[in-house]
Amino acid sequence: MSSKVQQAPVLEQVEKFKSEIVELRRHIHKHPELSFDEANTGKLVAEKMRKLGYDVRPGVGGTGVIAEMGTGRTVALRADMDALPITEENPNDYCSSNKGVMHACGHDAHTACALGAAMLIASNPPKNGRVRFLFQPAEEMVNDDGKSGATLMIEQGCMHDVDAVFALHCDPKTSVGQIKVKDGAMLAACDTFEISIKGIPTHGAYPQYGIDAVILAAQAVQAIQTIISRRKSALEPAVLTFGGIKSTTFRPNIVAEEVQLIGTSRYFEQEVGELIFEELKKACSIVEVMGGSYSIKRTQDNPAVNNDPQINNVVRSVATRLLGKDNVIESTYEMGAEDFSFMSQVVPGAFFFLGTKIEDAPRAIHTPQFDIDERALPLGSALLAECARQYLGG
Repeated sequence: MSSKVQQAPVLEQVEKFKSEIVELRRHIHKHPELSFDEANTGKLVAEKMRKLGYDVRPGVGGTGVIAEMGTGRTVALRADMDALPITEENPNDYCSSNKGVMHACGHDAHTACALGAAMLIASNPPKNGRVRFLFQPAEEMVNDDGKSGATLMIEQGCMHDVDAVFALHCDPKTSVGQIKVKDGAMLAACDTFEISIKGIPTHGAYPQYGIDAVILAAQAVQAIQTIISRRKSALEPAVLTFGGIKSTTFRPNIVAEEVQLIGTSRYFEQEVGELIFEELKKACSIVEVMGGSYSIKRTQDNPAVNNDPQINNVVRSVATRLLGKDNVIESTYEMGAEDFSFMSQVVPGAFFFLGTKIEDAPRAIHTPQFDIDERALPLGSALLAECARQYLGG
């Protein structure tokens, strides 16, 4: 980190809260909760924000929390709270105590950074505007109606009267003391697709009397894997991934009747998303030629995250002041997805990556070994607080 970090008053101030921010992160990490089930995390956040003097509205979008301070022109700071269905394999004493559930994407850190920013704001309340904190549930998945935590909170008024919105995300590939920014499209749109392929069951010793759904699925998967490389322009970023495949039977001597596949497509242009879906249907039609049948369900989880250049310049200005110009990195496209995109569709927004890399052993997100360098937490808190203050003219 540059010497400018040590000279910034807000970074000296946030050091007073560092141990509390770290402890909050570790508590949330140890007690993770899945999407739409963040009741205890939401309760913890609401209690902390009340003690800091914020006006608090719990239960937004299910378990989300809105907390605000000040009046007038409004800037929002958003943090997601949900964990993932992953079993943690780290040796830390704050390792997840909820078997099969883990903060493997850094949402515990996002929440802790927002709470740290709230401490900074509360210690010097806005004189010419309002800061609204949005602690959001369910970023990682959508409900049966295709709605995530962001859309549910928006429906319940979280963006009412908001003029701009900021958010950060952990980046285990970027060193502590650095951030990554990008104007325009930064994170991809995301679709989820579920495919059911059906054949005719029979005894494994007599396959000629059935139609093997496993074989049908294998043919479909091979055809689908040519969509990205052969059915769209190489100049248009997109990715198509299968996350799971399962048969209705798992026996050595039964020809399966049905195989289910689940996957995701990521893209930036809506036309590319429509192309991928149409090509999926064409690729799956091979199973009909072989005597089977199929169905596809598509869920459009969220659009691409687009950063407003003017709001993004607030992030650049603040980060340059706190971290030094060389530590503000211009990012490329990222194929990850974020439902923050719904909020930045309502008002101008900026989403940036906070360096959290463990230098001797980088940890990829969505893995059992994910973790962060906690020195990034006070930096994230200071960046969020200063973005809010600078936007409001403070």
